[in-house]
Amino acid sequence: MMLAVAVGVLASCHTATRKDMKDFAGNWIEVMPANTQYVQGVTLNTDGTASSIGMATLKYESWSLSGDRLVLNGKSIGNGQTLDFSDTLDVMNLTTDSMTLGRFGSYRIDYYRLTPPTQEDKTLIDSLQQAEGTGKLQMRVYRGTLPAASCPGIVYNITLYNYEHSGDGVFRAQFTYLEADKGQNQTSEFCGRQYTLRGNAANKDAIVFQFIPFDKTEETMNFLFENDKLTMLDRELKPIDSEQNYALYLQLNLMGN
Repeated sequence: MMLAVAVGVLASCHTATRKDMKDFAGNWIEVMPANTQYVQGVTLNTDGTASSIGMATLKYESWSLSGDRLVLNGKSIGNGQTLDFSDTLDVMNLTTDSMTLGRFGSYRIDYYRLTPPTQEDKTLIDSLQQAEGTGKLQMRVYRGTLPAASCPGIVYNITLYNYEHSGDGVFRAQFTYLEADKGQNQTSEFCGRQYTLRGNAANKDAIVFQFIPFDKTEETMNFLFENDKLTMLDRELKPIDSEQNYALYLQLNLMGN
């Protein structure tokens, strides 16, 4: 049993001034925090063909670059008729894992890139044993930018795999340290086990996700679980005493077959 996609984040980044088709190629998922279980987006191929992700009535067929703009072509299906369309959008931002498209400086769509599962993801999933009474394989992706003392912030991407109704799972964490090396981003990655704890220092009924890395040089992470949000706790499972935001938000929730 395997999920179709997993989120990948790379270390380097570049701006939209580079207009190579290979820089745009990939699976792009629209960021929709209001409904994180609904997935839609577009696949851009290096040969100029395109396809829709999760959209039955909007069928992308091709794409191209025109200066600082991305042009999407396809068919709109609805009300008993099919119409050709061509949508030209400004490329407001492009990095290896995110893209922002807009129009006239007001309308904007934020995307993040999905890549096929890595061999490490497959090995992680294979290490899970499905207990009796558990459901389908679940993949959840939590993402957020947390404060840091040595750089403007750290982008956390945590991909969590577990069987539905099971409290234990495995995870892959990717940290992108913003402008950490002479203005360039740096990324680190590690994997480990996820366990579910009941109660913390503030609430005996709280649900805590504990992430224990396989690499013992990495620190154990504790997060208060609130369905679509994970809030970081300290080593003693206490809330962090700060007015800054220490929350990661659910970006993707997929079930296997």
